[in-house]
Amino acid sequence: MVHRIIWLKIGGKRFHLLKLAGAFFVFAAVLKVAEAAYQIFVSANKAVYAQIDPTLIPHLFGWAMGAQPSGGAFLTEDVVGVLLGPIATFLFWLGIAVVAIMIYNSGKVVLPIEEYDQLMEKHRVMIKRAVESAKKHKR
Repeated sequence: MVHRIIWLKIGGKRFHLLKLAGAFFVFAAVLKVAEAAYQIFVSANKAVYAQIDPTLIPHLFGWAMGAQPSGGAFLTEDVVGVLLGPIATFLFWLGIAVVAIMIYNSGKVVLPIEEYDQLMEKHRVMIKRAVESAKKHKR
């Protein structure tokens, strides 16, 4: 089966809607990056307070992880566990911001679309049958 790649272009000299959408995406992504960075600092501060006073763990996190009711410690693994979510969110939105900036700066998007040419396959089968038929008639 034969296939070919078609380049679909979105954008151009007069098509600035993509640049406008890219600007909105950049703005929204930068806001989400700032929010995620803030969440990292909030979680880090909560972890510091939980290490100082482990009785605050249920109030700060809504659940007691690694802490005994008699006043167990808030361990380093607990701090890492608390910070993993905000850091992952920060990196995700940072990646989205980079993609949004690329779209904004490019002004156009070119997407490769693979198309399978079934018509060519039909023609190949028909030609093969015609050649075989011609060979049979020669004998």
